[in-house]
Amino acid sequence: MVVVAVMVVPLALGLTGCSAVNKAVNAIKTVHNMLHGSAAINSLTSKISAGDSASYEVTYVTTGSAPATINYAADPPHDFAFDDTTSTGEIRIFAGSAGQFECNRPKSGGTWSCLKTDVSGVNTTKLMYALYSGSYWIDFLKAYSVLAALHGVSISSSTMTVNGFKLQCAVVVSGNKPNQTTSEVCVTSQGILGYVSAAAKAADFEIKSYSASPPASLFQVPAGATVTTIPTATTS
Repeated sequence: MVVVAVMVVPLALGLTGCSAVNKAVNAIKTVHNMLHGSAAINSLTSKISAGDSASYEVTYVTTGSAPATINYAADPPHDFAFDDTTSTGEIRIFAGSAGQFECNRPKSGGTWSCLKTDVSGVNTTKLMYALYSGSYWIDFLKAYSVLAALHGVSISSSTMTVNGFKLQCAVVVSGNKPNQTTSEVCVTSQGILGYVSAAAKAADFEIKSYSASPPASLFQVPAGATVTTIPTATTS
């Protein structure tokens, strides 16, 4: 009886043809990718969610054609600060008890110039600093978690060390060689972004320093700054 049972499988597969076999194999691969991809992403997003609920200050350095030093700080639930220093100058975007501001200072130094914005409105500058917030990459990973298995994308876990920080990573590989692309999102033990390399972005960034106690001055208008308030838009 055992021999007969073993023989039935190849005979059945032979009757259905190679396409059916391939579909069965692909279905198994799909389930495998879903399970392993979900596990890798769930582990990482849980850490990021925990990190987003704590106060911190972190400095990143970017790569690419225009390297920059990024300082990102958060004091939940509402305060945050983003500071981007490049070869042309410095931009600081922050929210605190006094409101939300966008400030600029030229490379040569001098007086800060700030715009006070309406926090209830649509703020296009969010696209700039959102890349350094954990919540942005939670959405990125969850989107891939849903689509990965159905589109031949593989997701795996890995570890790495950057500037003394031990990181846990989710690695997303899509496409076929030679057009294969890889994205990698890594977090520290505190759940703070530690390294990001996205296939669709022109620059990667990695952690340089971290503190669990961001100074209050990060969420305040710089001393001596000139401030212009943008009127709140009204509708008739």
